[in-house]
Amino acid sequence: MSGPGLQLEPGDPRARVLDMVRPPAFFLMCVGTLSIFYNVLQVVLFVLRIPSPFAAQSTDPSVFTLSWYFVLTVLVGLICGTLSIWGALSAMRLKGYGLATVGAITAIFPTFPVCFAATPVAVWMLFTLRREGVRQAFAP
Repeated sequence: MSGPGLQLEPGDPRARVLDMVRPPAFFLMCVGTLSIFYNVLQVVLFVLRIPSPFAAQSTDPSVFTLSWYFVLTVLVGLICGTLSIWGALSAMRLKGYGLATVGAITAIFPTFPVCFAATPVAVWMLFTLRREGVRQAFAP
């Protein structure tokens, strides 16, 4: 078996579960990376005083004032992206069932443009984690 994460022998009973978990975990890792990338891009655009293409067009100079909402949005996006990647890596290693579940749940809360990809991937991961025999394949 090739790919990131745990490498199992073909006769291992956990190989079937790993084949089920690996695709949604990979996409969950991609979504977490996108979330982190987007939030870092928001900070860079703010520092360089470049208006975001997703924001309403305004010529008002007060658009570039630092607000608690902006800081909170960026911090939550970075934390959720990090937890999503961490949970995806845990799922690929078949260790930390709870962390894999938390990673999938936190992927549901990304910032605007990432949510269109993150929500279906997170739901796919949660349904995969709830399938029969998946929880038992995770090492304690």
